[in-house]
Amino acid sequence: MPLIPAPPLLMASPVPFSSQELANLNPDDLRQLIHCFLSFNSNPLDNIHRLVNLGRELTGSLCACYQSRFQTEWVERSQQGSLTCIMDNASQSNCSRRQLNRSENTSSLNLLRCPTCQCQQNGVSQNWVITDDIHGKLSMRHSPGRPFNSEQRRIISLITRAIAIEEDRLYEQERQRIQQERELVVSQIAQQIRKSLDLQDILHNTVRSLLDFLEADRVIICRINDDGKGDILEEARNPEIPSMVDWVLSDPWLVDQKCHQDYLSGQVLVIEDMQQANLDPGLQQLMDFFKVRARLVMPIILTQEVEANAGDDTPSSGEAWGLLMVHQCHHPRQWQIDEINLLPQLATQLVIAIQQAQLYEQVQIANRELSELATQDGLTQICNRRRFDEYLDHEWGRLLRSQAPLSLILLDIDWFKQYNDTYGHLAGDQCLQQVAQSLKQSMQRSTDLVARYGGEEFAIILPDTTEAGAQFLAEQVRSQIAHMPIWDLGSHGNGSMSSQVTVSIGVASHIPFPEASPKLLVAAADLALYRAKEQGRNRVCIATDADFNQAE
Repeated sequence: MPLIPAPPLLMASPVPFSSQELANLNPDDLRQLIHCFLSFNSNPLDNIHRLVNLGRELTGSLCACYQSRFQTEWVERSQQGSLTCIMDNASQSNCSRRQLNRSENTSSLNLLRCPTCQCQQNGVSQNWVITDDIHGKLSMRHSPGRPFNSEQRRIISLITRAIAIEEDRLYEQERQRIQQERELVVSQIAQQIRKSLDLQDILHNTVRSLLDFLEADRVIICRINDDGKGDILEEARNPEIPSMVDWVLSDPWLVDQKCHQDYLSGQVLVIEDMQQANLDPGLQQLMDFFKVRARLVMPIILTQEVEANAGDDTPSSGEAWGLLMVHQCHHPRQWQIDEINLLPQLATQLVIAIQQAQLYEQVQIANRELSELATQDGLTQICNRRRFDEYLDHEWGRLLRSQAPLSLILLDIDWFKQYNDTYGHLAGDQCLQQVAQSLKQSMQRSTDLVARYGGEEFAIILPDTTEAGAQFLAEQVRSQIAHMPIWDLGSHGNGSMSSQVTVSIGVASHIPFPEASPKLLVAAADLALYRAKEQGRNRVCIATDADFNQAE
């Protein structure tokens, strides 16, 4: 029967077999090899399993076991195992690469053992699968005294080359998957920054996302103070790892001072083994205390141009606001380029979040200042008439529901026009300011409000205060002002103490009721104030029922 070369188009994977290599195969073996290639799918691990099973069948092996290890540690995070073990019944065992004993030399599989079968005992043929990123070993156990012939060795050679191609596909899939995960982490944090102005919440989610993505032991964000020391603002860690929160780091960089400028340009500090970092004994003791064996450090550098250049992963040189740090504990770690590249991207997003939060805080402060200006009297620095009206309406409605008393004090500086005419308007302004501050200092509760009602007239709103309590406070205010020294800043140049200043006061108190409004309280207090002036000034008068009836 003539040999039939395998048509290239029938192969699902581009296996680099020459026609001569295929022509030397037994037709039945060639047919099974082509059928195996035709059954390939998009999962390289499934294809590797088919190849290993085919190798066992074509060589008549008792057991076939393929083990591999990625040269780079980042693939260890993959949920896919890389151990395929086909035993006598052609079924896959429950062996897992995660069960294998690890060797410090990651490029060697000599110490790996399959715990389920005996594929690495006597009578085993071992064939290596070597690529730039993969180091694998295909072990075939044959019957004692029956080593493989040249035909069987050719088949195994072809299969190992096909496995190498599938391993490359698997590595590329893993690399793309981790790249997508990295982009997803950055995208999620960027999206949160756009939605949230809470910096602490953004920092918390950043360290948590980074901890999960890198499967590290601790991720912290450290704020560098003006004195160069560092405060831990946020931390995510494995439960068995000691916390660094509330610690102040005297040297958060843990590098020589001359190296700081290099990292201020946006470089990532990479340390794979802290015990080989030549740290000072005190710093090494600190790292040992927190069980740090490997770390990544990314400076968070504030610049004015970052937001405009948000697509650039490397922040420009500027002031180091803080540090983003990743710790691996208990054992060293070979940090991979994909892991290292993630930190500048996150640092750029954090810079945007920090600047955004700072800008928001500045806006909030400005809004508060504007709000205070809108409700504050410019001369006396106490509440103005607008704020008085708003607060009185609010407290009237609140006490209407609770049926508690609301009291109001209105007071007017006696003979203030004559005071102005005698000492001048500058002295009059000074008098108003001193009276306002005296009233403000007399208040004992945060709920009491002092306002300039108009001209030389002032008002005090006293929620939850009875008539007796309001009268007592009014007398205190009157007496305090009467004995208060007023500084004369008149046109005579040298300051001197002016004559006594007194006030007349009207007090009104009532429990709010639905049929009335706060205007009733103001009108009654105003009538009492008018009566205090009529009776000789420098006195307190209480609003009577007649005053309330007249006010209605």
